[in-house]
Amino acid sequence: MQLIRSDAMDHGAPAHSDAVCALIGAIGRDGFIGQLLASSQTVAPIDFVSMFLYPSKERPVFLGTASGLGQRFANTAADHYQSHYYREDPNIGVMFDGGGCDGTVFTYLTRDDIPTASYRTWCYDRAQIADRLSLVSRTEQGMPFSVSFYSGRPRGVLPETNRRALMGFLPYVRALSLRHLDLWSGTMDLATARTRIAQRFPALSPRETDVAAGVVAGLTAQETAEWLGIAATSVITHRKRAYERLGIANQRELIQVFYAS
Repeated sequence: MQLIRSDAMDHGAPAHSDAVCALIGAIGRDGFIGQLLASSQTVAPIDFVSMFLYPSKERPVFLGTASGLGQRFANTAADHYQSHYYREDPNIGVMFDGGGCDGTVFTYLTRDDIPTASYRTWCYDRAQIADRLSLVSRTEQGMPFSVSFYSGRPRGVLPETNRRALMGFLPYVRALSLRHLDLWSGTMDLATARTRIAQRFPALSPRETDVAAGVVAGLTAQETAEWLGIAATSVITHRKRAYERLGIANQRELIQVFYAS
């Protein structure tokens, strides 16, 4: 994997005014990730985009994904990454090891750089992904987040000229993503998460609201259980009931409908 510090980049390229203006209009809305893909495609031939927030090394918070090759490919990669493979992501080391990154960095890896066969299969091969260029930075509260851009296998890996063009656009992406995160409060505390879940999904029972707040705040079932003083199995049961009541299937969909509400 290549790691490129953003302060080593030449940001003297002209502003991508149309792409930036379109992104500004999508800030704080559920269409932000889709617009991020569309805006990046004016800069480089990108097929996928994803955004994750990392409250700790344990289970990132999924903030959205989009794909020009089919949304099911993007969803497959995001689901398996969040559920099983995020610990194997080299970006985790950039975020947390040795004190973590103290600024904004870019990382680039190809499908062949992925350390394990199962990670390659579920998050790259089955999703038709060839390579990834990531912006790795921190929120105003110091929480790591990533915005990643992918080229699909039908197109092949991004040439160096396209990667550098996209890196010239990423400082805008960082600034606008920070504002988007502020509005949607991916860094919210549990009390705030519970209040907002109750406001947006009044049909949930009090306990279902509690466990849904844990999901939105990025807690595992065990962490939510410790917060509520109940068994982790009870958390899982209430979570399933909440999903059924909302007509969704999993944590990723809960995050999506929460942001879209």
